[in-house]
Amino acid sequence: MEELGLLFRLILAFLFLSTFFSKISDMGTHLSIVRAYQIIPYSWSKGFTYLDLGLQATVAISLLIGLFTTLGLSLAILLLGAYTLAISINLARGRKKISCGCGGMAGNHFLSWKLVLRNLVFINLAVYVGQWSGGWVSVDHYLLYGSFEIANWVIAIFFSSVCISLLMAISGEINTFKHIFRKRQG
Repeated sequence: MEELGLLFRLILAFLFLSTFFSKISDMGTHLSIVRAYQIIPYSWSKGFTYLDLGLQATVAISLLIGLFTTLGLSLAILLLGAYTLAISINLARGRKKISCGCGGMAGNHFLSWKLVLRNLVFINLAVYVGQWSGGWVSVDHYLLYGSFEIANWVIAIFFSSVCISLLMAISGEINTFKHIFRKRQG
């Protein structure tokens, strides 16, 4: 079970890392998407955007190296919960033609209940990691026990998580191209 915990921890790390870089590379678009949700006051949107990016970077680094993992997982659950709530509020308002603003390997899609379900899956992954990660290949484990526990199978798990993350990113890009193609057709 600890192997799956490590795999899921790294997948979540790559998810948050890729979305962070996607958003920071086009801050103007990300800020526009935050404002389009119409959840927080317009005057707070810029500060919220920077806070969101800071928290995403914290989660990504924490989960990638396994430092303050409990904090990183808690922040991941908090962020994913906030995103899920914001999407749900807009769907309840009938506002579906807004970009989710996810970016990275999560892709950019219009709001839908599928995104809510996807985020709930990610939240469950974070809970699972909190229960089963065991601290393998983490700075936390090294600081507590003085060992890093790297074995060949740990390296295999790392590369597996990279491959799964890349497949998720490619899938997101394919869906984006499908959407663009359909838009041009119709």
